[in-house]
Formats: sequence, C-alpha cells, structure tokens
Amino acid sequence: MKTILFSLASIGLLGNVSPAQTEAAPAAATPALAAVPARLQELNYITDARPSADASFYVYLCSASWCGPCRAIMPKVIEQYPDIKAAGGEIILLCFDSTPQAGTAYVKKYNAAFPAVMFSAKLALPGFTAPRGIPNAVFVTPEGKVLNNGHGSTLLNWKAIITK
Repeated sequence: MKTILFSLASIGLLGNVSPAQTEAAPAAATPALAAVPARLQELNYITDARPSADASFYVYLCSASWCGPCRAIMPKVIEQYPDIKAAGGEIILLCFDSTPQAGTAYVKKYNAAFPAVMFSAKLALPGFTAPRGIPNAVFVTPEGKVLNNGHGSTLLNWKAIITK
C-alpha cells in the first residue's frame, strides 16, 4: 500500500502529497483500562460502593453470610480495608448468598465499605476461577495476573502477597 501511494505521489496523481505524508498516521493514544478495572465497571453491584479503576491490585473475596469461617474473618477484613486502600488496593466481595437481599444485609451487618456483587457461575473476572470453598481470596493485578489464590484468611497477609 505504501509503495502504491508513493508511486501515485511521485507521478503527481495525489497532488502535492509527499512520500512522507503517505505513511499511515499513528492511531491516537487513548488511555484504556486494564482488564480487571474494565470488567469491574460492567458488573451489577449490590452496594453503593464502586471499585477504584486505578488500583494497583485487586482482591476478589468470596464470602457469604451463612458461612461461619467467612463471618469469623470479616471483622478482620473490614479492619484491614483502609490500609489496603491506602496501599493502592481494592477488595471486591463476591457474595455467595442466595439472594441479593441476603448479600446486601451481610455487607451492611459488617458495615463493609468495599464493593460487592453476587457470585454467579457466569461471573467472568480476569484471573478468577470459582473456588472449591469459601472464604477464598484471589489477588490479581489490574491486567488479571494472579498473585495469590487461597483461603480468605490469606487476605490478612496482603502486604506479603503484594510485595512478592
């Protein structure tokens, strides 16, 4: 294509177009969201909180109100959340309750400030695979690279996980 345009320009069929002008113009650089924040914008949240699009890491926390171990770690997760946010992280609760109302009540009970969505087998998040059990925490980069996938209590060791 470049050769044809150069030839047409050199014999005058393109007017005063120089060979340099026949180069394809570079596409305008548009800032694109990485895989995780882009997908997170498309989800239906059961809370008013929304995830940060510019977090340096994300934690998918799989939890439910009916799960004893989930309820046991939730106060510690709530306590750690401001430090996680200050470090550039974001928690997204994937609620395994049977109804959005139960999930919303669970989040409100603990006064959780992080975003929450209902878990579904159709839920497609970069770096996420459905866990075998809950609580479960999956740490991912904005691009969806998995940093750690394990029991929900691993969230309490978040500093060690994000500095690996």
